[in-house]
Amino acid sequence: VRIPLPDGNVLRVLEERSKEKVRFLMGVKKQKEIVMVRDFLEVFPDDLFGLPPSREIEFRIELIPGATLVAKSPYRLAPSELEEL
Repeated sequence: VRIPLPDGNVLRVLEERSKEKVRFLMGVKKQKEIVMVRDFLEVFPDDLFGLPPSREIEFRIELIPGATLVAKSPYRLAPSELEEL
């Protein structure tokens, strides 16, 4: 089994096969292996930094329990359409 390490080295494990199932633990793709990044390399930075840093202000929308969604058209309706609602 060959396991690529973050520093570029490869860990080779030489052993007889186990009778247990092999499980996939973690897979990290290189930036150039990701299709979207590969197609637009000039847009992305050289290193992807993972999750964004924690911010002082947390942005979120407060929801009211039991409230229903507002179903409103994004444009004006004709009077006949308005009555239909």
